[in-house]
Amino acid sequence: MASTDSSVPARDYGSFKLLQSFPIEYAPITISKWRSEKTGLTVVLGSHQAPVTNGYFAIASEIFDDTGRPHTLEHLIFLGSKKYPYKGVLDSLANRAGSNGTNAWTANDHTAYTIATAGSEGFLKMLPVFVDHILHPTIDDAGFVTEVYHINGAGEDSGVVYSEMQGRENTSYDLMALEIQRTLYPPTSAYRSETGGLLHKLRVLTAQQIRDYHGKYYQPYNLCLVIDGAVPIPELFKVLNEQVDPLIIEQRQNQPTITPPEDWQRPFVETTTSHRLSIPESVTKVVEFMEEDESVGEVILTYLGPSPTDYFTNTALKLLGNYLTSTATSPLSKEFIEISKPLCTDISFMSSDRVNHNELQIDLADVPAKHLQSIGDGLKAKLEKIVKEEGVDMERMGRIIRRDKRKLLDYMESRASDVLSEVVIGDFLYGEKNGKDLPIAFSDLKDYEVLESWKAEDWISLLDKWYVAAPSITVIGKPSAALSEKIEKDEKERVEKRKAELGEEKLKELERKVEDAKKQSDVPPPPEMISSFPITDPAGISWVPVETAINNAKGETIKADSGEVQRYVDADGVELPYQVHFSHVKSNFIIVTALFDTFGLPTHLAPYINLLISSIFSLGVKRADGTQLSHEEVVNQLNDLTIYQQACFEFRGGFAETLCISFKVETKRYEEAVTWIRDLMSGVIFDKERLSVIVARLLQELPQEKRDGAGVAVAWANRLAYDETKSSSQMCELLKRLEFIPKAAEMLEKEPETVIKALEELRNHLIDPSKIRVSVRGDVLGLDAPRSVLERSFLPIKEAKPLVPISTSGQTLSELGKNPSKKCIIVPMPAIEGSYSMHYAKGPSGFDNSDLPALRLAASVLNAMESYLWKSIRGSGLAYGAEVAVYPEPGLVGFTVYRSPNAMLAYEAAGKIMRGLVDGSIKLDQDIVDGCRSSMTYDFARRSETLLDAASTAYLNEVLKGIGKNHDQEFLRKLPTVTLEDIRNAIEKYFLPLFQAESAMGSVAVSSSKAREVEDGFRKLGFEVEKRELPVLRGDEESSEGEGDVEMDSASESGSEEEK
Repeated sequence: MASTDSSVPARDYGSFKLLQSFPIEYAPITISKWRSEKTGLTVVLGSHQAPVTNGYFAIASEIFDDTGRPHTLEHLIFLGSKKYPYKGVLDSLANRAGSNGTNAWTANDHTAYTIATAGSEGFLKMLPVFVDHILHPTIDDAGFVTEVYHINGAGEDSGVVYSEMQGRENTSYDLMALEIQRTLYPPTSAYRSETGGLLHKLRVLTAQQIRDYHGKYYQPYNLCLVIDGAVPIPELFKVLNEQVDPLIIEQRQNQPTITPPEDWQRPFVETTTSHRLSIPESVTKVVEFMEEDESVGEVILTYLGPSPTDYFTNTALKLLGNYLTSTATSPLSKEFIEISKPLCTDISFMSSDRVNHNELQIDLADVPAKHLQSIGDGLKAKLEKIVKEEGVDMERMGRIIRRDKRKLLDYMESRASDVLSEVVIGDFLYGEKNGKDLPIAFSDLKDYEVLESWKAEDWISLLDKWYVAAPSITVIGKPSAALSEKIEKDEKERVEKRKAELGEEKLKELERKVEDAKKQSDVPPPPEMISSFPITDPAGISWVPVETAINNAKGETIKADSGEVQRYVDADGVELPYQVHFSHVKSNFIIVTALFDTFGLPTHLAPYINLLISSIFSLGVKRADGTQLSHEEVVNQLNDLTIYQQACFEFRGGFAETLCISFKVETKRYEEAVTWIRDLMSGVIFDKERLSVIVARLLQELPQEKRDGAGVAVAWANRLAYDETKSSSQMCELLKRLEFIPKAAEMLEKEPETVIKALEELRNHLIDPSKIRVSVRGDVLGLDAPRSVLERSFLPIKEAKPLVPISTSGQTLSELGKNPSKKCIIVPMPAIEGSYSMHYAKGPSGFDNSDLPALRLAASVLNAMESYLWKSIRGSGLAYGAEVAVYPEPGLVGFTVYRSPNAMLAYEAAGKIMRGLVDGSIKLDQDIVDGCRSSMTYDFARRSETLLDAASTAYLNEVLKGIGKNHDQEFLRKLPTVTLEDIRNAIEKYFLPLFQAESAMGSVAVSSSKAREVEDGFRKLGFEVEKRELPVLRGDEESSEGEGDVEMDSASESGSEEEK
């Protein structure tokens, strides 16, 4: 195979002329940029070794109105092209190419279409297919009706795009963002527009308007193909020169070259959007958003920043934002968050690329209602005080710069594709067309070198110029219970009025129009169009090599690789009295994770894990050598050590009862990470004042958490499925937090010793040698003493004890979770539009269950884009998303509905699909199954795409699941043996019961206006429905002392009407 590394010099290839090529100084990646002389198509390749190839195909999508044409067009691109004029072909072929389908996003200034494949072979086959869809889509009227907007037979507005925007338009963030756009930009600027589309504009949009927009902007000279991975360069350009450029020219009457028309203006850079603007004076705007709980709101301050291509200044501003906000010891955190009555729970500095001037934003989250009007001025006053009085702490700034450099190196190892795509798309939009700005965009280390020499006055000058002396736009997001009622009332009246105006006959006509459009859109492609496309062979995937070693606990016989790593570990020090697993990869970093099994923890202690997780890295510590550190010293020292530190339940999405404490550090600092885990778990100081500050912040975050419809639906479904008296993780989930955090705040005020005693007791229970495991992942052979470091610096475990088998979520199931049946919880939520749901039924138990290959393949078949659930639910406008899932750890299967006008209708439609596939009335398509086999190759490759991801997968499979390090590859080899009958049987045995009341349970979070309709629907399906209300958190705004505590009203619960 042709080489992809930097040893092969970049050059011209056919009509594609090289503009730039350079290696990134701090990563084994070479960036090269070409442009076609025939079509103007731009191609940028980031060459590096990886098992996954990524593509981001970007269009500069400028729009001067709120019709949402960039966003609606994004959806219509996937419905067929001139060469492949059938809906679903793109994703069906992508699956066969070793992808899990295609995707896209629309931002304020571009639309990006994405595909990722296992290896590069399938990617190169998909490239001309995807480009054909982007540049030559069908955009027919039927696709517009189903995908964008229509009025259904009930007189209601529907369509995939419309439903998506309906779920977004009245959220706090969207309302505030639009107000900022309207205030900052004039009508001559495209940045003023809502590119997603406002509902009242979507209702009058036409397919022809979208076609016209496509004709102007979707041209090859306005398209950039960003590609990264181990792509053979000669093979890439063979495809580009022999297939992509010719198909573009063919669709344009075989013009020898394609050039922009004389009136073409480069979007944003040459249009009226590029006119210089200013903020004449500071202004404050208030935007109301619907929320029954009016205790907290949001505030955003917006400033004009430097040019998007002024990379040095933008890097300096990013570091300045980190200095001001990151960690509990930052100036703004100490002033506004880390106090007994927090003025907000988070402050973040962000920058968005814009022509001439980037947008600089400061976001303040969860601001108590009484402080919404004043906090913006308070923040400005603090920044001014830093400039005029306090100055910049250069020791802290040094820590910030050092950590940012470490994180940059980590990102290029763990998130290279994200970094590359963001920078390259920004350069395509705003940089010089010849690519001369691109090398500068990747000169971060040189920028850091200069910034490390800056003095305090340089940072003060930067802060003064861009923030303190600059005017700003402040937008306040104010929660309003009345607005929720008004929107609900207005919408109901609008729809009723229209139904009356249309009349019964017209509504029937509209229903026929929708059904005709669905039939037209769902015409299947010729079978050979799919079957003739080659399938990616899993054997061709280059997996990241991982070698393992283990130090077994007493009585254990887990087998790891018996190679160099095991010999290296065995030669170092004595055998440890607890389990340690080593996963070796050639990384620049090491991750140390200590796992503490919480199963069997006394029930009264479990909720306190909330506090431990939230506070462990920001409390004082007494170290093993007797040194006592304040919380500020702890925060500062950790900030100077880690890439990240984390405390959470679960390891890689499983083993929910396991508490994981993880440190990611440079390899040379391995022992420091081990030492800190020991000292934090054994010596953290539970101080009343410090705990009160942390709990006050947690309390203030609760109103925002309970506005998340999807999260609420999952929380209630899990409450049904799991027994809280057995599950520590469930005792820390949203519904329990809503009860426990207010209670903890009260106890810390009235009886702090109770809280501190509970935390001390919790710690003692966690440090149980029979329930502790350690995982070390990274360059193990680069460690001087992989095992003896643990012997001298980890928790002092002297006596070897047998290791208790790791607990699984199956051990914590409730009686209903073991045998799901009939229960359905409905949760009305004023803060959302639409509904979200989560449903469970019994599934196969165990990670090596023999039913899993067929069942996982069945799930992939059902969930695939343009497959059964997609077509019947998303394609019919019943929901933005719906999918089945397999949970072998607890032995459950699940079904989720995301952002639906009525989740019951989506659930009902999915049930019909299952019954049809089982009884044969719906054909199980061999081509879809073949594509999904290939698509699952991608899913497994993505799971181990980076070095440390691969190391984590090895640990997960070899030790925690006990199914062998190479289980993923072995699992993929089983898929070709799965027959159509096996898949049908798996659906009948496991997924069909999800849609039968006698064998299923679930929960729905739904807008208050739709609650009765959804409730009645599930009752008709045979469920015993209970309506539950979330507790209301209210700010005590009338306090005579002016303190905005957040208190909790008691939650009201009501059963179904029959029970009443």
